[in-house]
Amino acid sequence: MVKNYFLKMCAGIALFSLLASCNTTQDPTESVPNPNDGPATPKVLSKVTMDTNLYEEYTSTNTGVLQQVVYKDEKTTNAYYTGVLTYTNDSSDNSKKNITKVKFTSSASASLAYSFDIVPGEKGKITTASCIGTAATPGLSYVSDYAFTYDATDKITKILEKRKEGGISAYNKFIEYTFVYAGDNIFQAICTKGILDITGTPEMTTAVTTKYSFQNYDTKKSPFSMLPKNYFIMRSLVDPSNFYKLSPNNPTSMYFDMPPPATSINTGQSYSYDNQGYPLTEKNQKITFTYKNL
Repeated sequence: MVKNYFLKMCAGIALFSLLASCNTTQDPTESVPNPNDGPATPKVLSKVTMDTNLYEEYTSTNTGVLQQVVYKDEKTTNAYYTGVLTYTNDSSDNSKKNITKVKFTSSASASLAYSFDIVPGEKGKITTASCIGTAATPGLSYVSDYAFTYDATDKITKILEKRKEGGISAYNKFIEYTFVYAGDNIFQAICTKGILDITGTPEMTTAVTTKYSFQNYDTKKSPFSMLPKNYFIMRSLVDPSNFYKLSPNNPTSMYFDMPPPATSINTGQSYSYDNQGYPLTEKNQKITFTYKNL
């Protein structure tokens, strides 16, 4: 009888353990590193979907060189921009390539088209750049020239854009971007827009400012960190809300302080990760990240 009781007790413990293991509260999308997985497989971001709809698509070669990007045109329903990149060999190292041109064209004819020409500098920096923005209405087209400032650690600290709008041959507008860092992450991109005086100097007293804050970064890897920073600089000059993509980690909150009468924007981000520490999902906006193995 004692033997039978002992067997029943063991069976009960085994059943309880099985039920407990099946009733785990861990999110199954949150991958836990497995020490026996071996070396990490190199990969690159290939697609971002929002609520199952395509939001961004990155086409790279089998060695991870970004060739083309498709992303949502936020100003037009069911329209997408296509970005095409052009490279040249690095003059000091033929094994490396530098981005020298980026073109963005929307499937919506009413949207602006952008053509950036880039003069690369040392250590992956940009010396100068220019952009032709072409609108369906000629008066809305513009030509811009950019000057870039970096600190001693090669972080970008300022971009000054001088713009010729409305067919005018002289610079008449400016946009200045300055950056505040938290470690290696861009904490804030401050965008100041205004007019230039007759000497070509920004009139700061009449300028308006938008602050893009990217806050409370995690310690995981950004999905965009595998793609070229200079591409994301050009992308962010079109839409500054993308400047966080230059950071190595992921912001868990964003706050965009817009000039009146626009309403400021505040969002939170909550991620799940794979076993290499890259995001798989962002749960609040229902975003999914897909990767391509190299």
